[in-house]
Amino acid sequence: MAEELKIESAIILNGIGMVDNAVIGYYDGEKYVEEIIKEPAEIVSMQGNIGKCDEKIIIHVHIGIACKDHMVRGGHLIGGKVRVVNEIALYILEKIKIERIRKEKLMEMELK
Repeated sequence: MAEELKIESAIILNGIGMVDNAVIGYYDGEKYVEEIIKEPAEIVSMQGNIGKCDEKIIIHVHIGIACKDHMVRGGHLIGGKVRVVNEIALYILEKIKIERIRKEKLMEMELK
């Protein structure tokens, strides 16, 4: 959707809603350890940013989700599917650009 709307730099202020089959990740210093949450889950927290790396749009999202047992799990949102609706507030950056630069195993963020 960011590409469709031509959003190249933005701050994801917050988000709520539900997600199915969420894939969340924890970076252990070497790689992402992924977990798939197969049941529908409520988004209780979401923030991040939208930027570019090598001319490709990169969406970097941290998320907290609560399942039916009311336990909250969180980490980097790697994948998932919207269930019902998600409400996400963006602050689109016009004068500042977020650019990610690959350095070794990480993608560092710079503002231009």
